[in-house]
Amino acid sequence: MPASETDALDYYPPGWTEHIHDEYYIEWVYGDDETILVRLDGTMGEDDYSVTPITGVNTDDEEFVTRPIERLSREEAFEVAATLIYAMNGTAGRLAGESEFTGDR
Repeated sequence: MPASETDALDYYPPGWTEHIHDEYYIEWVYGDDETILVRLDGTMGEDDYSVTPITGVNTDDEEFVTRPIERLSREEAFEVAATLIYAMNGTAGRLAGESEFTGDR
């Protein structure tokens, strides 16, 4: 697994890329479809981080945002981001039929 270059996340799944724009704005992008990503934004201030799962874009280039999770501490934001990254990774792997994610069949 790739090691995160952030101070709050140890690893993220293979096939994802970490983009650190600055210490308060980070995105993890799914390699097979770069319109799928998790965005952590702490630019609003202390204890006002948001984490946004983005699952694609439409024909007008608008992002599909399920629902941002807001008003988080930095620690909570990284926990939520990690949970979403792994959940989205597992779902994508299962849909792609990767054996690692289809063991219950």
